[in-house]
Amino acid sequence: MGRKGMIGILVCCFFVLISFPAGVLAEKPASLSIALLGDLTGPYASVVGPMAPGAEDAVQYVNEELGGIDGVKLKLHVRDCTGKAALGLQQYAELIGSTPKPLFFGVPHTPTAEALREKIIRDDVIGFFPGSVPDLYPQGNSYSFYALYAEQSAVFIRWLRANWKEKRNPRVAIITWDQAYGRAMLTPEFFDYCKKMKVDIVAQELFGVRDLDLTTHMVRIRSKNPDWVIANNTGSGPLAILRAAKELGMKIKFANNVGGDWGTIRLDPELFEDSISVMHMASFDNTDHPGIKKVFSYLKKNKRGIKEQTAFYVLGWQYVLMIHKTVSDAVAKVGWDKLNTAAIKSEMNNLTNWEPLDGVVKITYTDKVRHSHWLRIYKIKGGKLVPPGGKLGGSEFVEAPDLTPLKFR
Repeated sequence: MGRKGMIGILVCCFFVLISFPAGVLAEKPASLSIALLGDLTGPYASVVGPMAPGAEDAVQYVNEELGGIDGVKLKLHVRDCTGKAALGLQQYAELIGSTPKPLFFGVPHTPTAEALREKIIRDDVIGFFPGSVPDLYPQGNSYSFYALYAEQSAVFIRWLRANWKEKRNPRVAIITWDQAYGRAMLTPEFFDYCKKMKVDIVAQELFGVRDLDLTTHMVRIRSKNPDWVIANNTGSGPLAILRAAKELGMKIKFANNVGGDWGTIRLDPELFEDSISVMHMASFDNTDHPGIKKVFSYLKKNKRGIKEQTAFYVLGWQYVLMIHKTVSDAVAKVGWDKLNTAAIKSEMNNLTNWEPLDGVVKITYTDKVRHSHWLRIYKIKGGKLVPPGGKLGGSEFVEAPDLTPLKFR
């Protein structure tokens, strides 16, 4: 073949190539890897453990009912850090070193998430983390499952003040775990909000995750004569608080955040009667809700037990459905060949009042605000989470005050 013939073939090949868009030529991945790394059997287990089966069921739903993401199936990798951040970091290192590495990491363990915030930026992956300021800010690649813990506590303060009948200020005592999760509510912004709402914080007590006897702490709290006692912990933590109060003959009113869900309440339903929980989701006990019906259909389909019915089971669904939505939208815009964290974050940062599963949760993110403000208020009655009544008490979504530290706004 002569020189002119070779040139002619090359020219023809060039025009064939430019006649097809790049996205058509790029191969889709065989699957998309995502990870879940959290405390599934440790101190958080009664509430957080069900996030794993929730994510597994949601992956099944996405792959079988929705056809994956543009035909690409999700592959979930689960690791149990048993409540130990050091182990969580080892498991992250193992997963990030695998091929292909997971593009998303769900980490429902505040101390581990806090240690990973900078790492996921360097490793160019996206994290779904709890509502602690150090988990999320300065803004990087992490987004929260729900509102900041301080904002969850603030929504309780708002409800309390809205339904307060006496002329004096309400008195509130705080008792919570002495670690990253427990202390996450104790921000300057939260205390400023309490002052603004004319609610007096009369005591602050911290205790260890594995402490069971809180008698001394509760004696000190009793001396301050609070109207309410609030916490920011889960499972054994709230249980130890209320057991100590009962042993001392204290008739306290108790409020908690997302950690005060069904997994905690089932440890001793009678002990938690009339307590308040601030949650980010529709109640499992609202069996007429279409999204809750879908969740229950998978609980039944996969033979899940009562222990799987916690907020974190739903968070497993939220995590997977958020991946499905944002990656689908990003691929539709840039194609698989140009899919990267920047393209996905662009979709994340424009989620506005997104309500998957017919509004089981409600999510809004922006480039500046990496946690959603939408929450619901419940009262525990007979082991169920029901509307508490009064102002803000119809279990409607309530928008929390923005307690993001000013330097990150």
